[in-house]
Amino acid sequence: MMTPQELRDLCTALRAKKRRTDSELVDRIEADVQAYRDILAARATQLPPAELAERLPLMGWLIYETSWDCVQRIEASFDSDVTAPDVRRRSEAEFALVRRITDGARGLPWPEFAPRALGALRALALAESKRDTERGYDVAWTLHAEAQKRYVEFRDSLGAGEDTQLLRLQLDEVFLQLALAETGTACRTAERVIARWSDPSDEPAASGRSPAEERRWIQRMFRELTDGVAVGERAIETADQIRKEFGFAEQVDEHRLTRHTALQNPGIMTARAASLLLAIRPAMQRYGRSQPPEFASWELWEKDLLDRFTRAYAAIEKDVPGESKMDEGFQRQLVHVRLNLALLKPGFDLPSRRTDGPACLALNPLDDAAVEAMSSWLGGPSGSGRERALGAATMPMFIWSLIRCRGLGPADQGYQTWRIRWFSLDQHAKEPGRLDRVRWALEQARRLADDEDS
Repeated sequence: MMTPQELRDLCTALRAKKRRTDSELVDRIEADVQAYRDILAARATQLPPAELAERLPLMGWLIYETSWDCVQRIEASFDSDVTAPDVRRRSEAEFALVRRITDGARGLPWPEFAPRALGALRALALAESKRDTERGYDVAWTLHAEAQKRYVEFRDSLGAGEDTQLLRLQLDEVFLQLALAETGTACRTAERVIARWSDPSDEPAASGRSPAEERRWIQRMFRELTDGVAVGERAIETADQIRKEFGFAEQVDEHRLTRHTALQNPGIMTARAASLLLAIRPAMQRYGRSQPPEFASWELWEKDLLDRFTRAYAAIEKDVPGESKMDEGFQRQLVHVRLNLALLKPGFDLPSRRTDGPACLALNPLDDAAVEAMSSWLGGPSGSGRERALGAATMPMFIWSLIRCRGLGPADQGYQTWRIRWFSLDQHAKEPGRLDRVRWALEQARRLADDEDS
């Protein structure tokens, strides 16, 4: 078995990008997990024996680091027929390693004493979603459910004593990552479907783009995004509780995982999910679906969702201890979040408390001037942005629904005009024929509006 110091050194090297996960390392993980299981079979004790007490948490950390290391090298849409063969082979090799590591995590004895090993389920879920196929998304959701179930079971088994306080903290810190992954899958699924609908060579557009398929996907996205917002809010609450009780860590080590940006990341993901959910509400109404039962009307549901969006947004703007200025990546995410809401709810009152970011953050309410300034800052007419959904949509029913969500009436052309003017913000803008597909989608959305009016 690897010694505690060997485990510690491997984890530190992986996190510092001085070591890569390979088959040999995964072999060692599998061999140690089997050795741990042999000890369990020989002794069958409720608590880990002395020789594993230090090793188990470190093995959990190693599983966490190796699985995440591999998944970052898996390319999006690696299962697609249009993916280059060498890219597909490399991604499949990394995927196989993630699967082996996850099986190792599942096989750990006394797993509640290796809480970070749950991170392997997060990594495998992301790997499955990177197939960018409906089956991949389905498997990812199954893995998220498994991770949540194990989290609850482990939390219960650790009790509330002081002797397991550090393990409970580590488990809650891993939960933050599980929640981010689950909300991320909801966003990734919706954004992929919405942005790729007009491309017949990709799933799910290959299904024929029928009205029935649009309806099925709209309803599926509504369900998954609803769950994504809820689990994202749990992540924000958990991060805030950790902050109050233990504070955040300066760096990741064997004891702590949650750093000072623990509120920003779930805030971004929750706001993304909420904006997508808000955009498809009119489509749900058009399909004759009732609002969730705890609300008396769709209007009250929308008001509540906007309140939840605003709370998630506030988490993004929280000060980060030790940083005098917001990270540039977070600045861009903040502008994207504000731009999406401005497109959905023109004139919405969303004051920013940040004075250390781009000037466009200060523009409030979110009117046409704010949209123009934010769009310009993100890329400009000749630049390149990273709009994943609202600025990359080619699904006609989603576009129709987004326009109706704006609430400015059938003559409103604000989104359509913006979509063409700022086509460069579409993350797929450089693909051949992309502009033609966008124009096709806008025209189909107009026909949907005409059908409704007639």
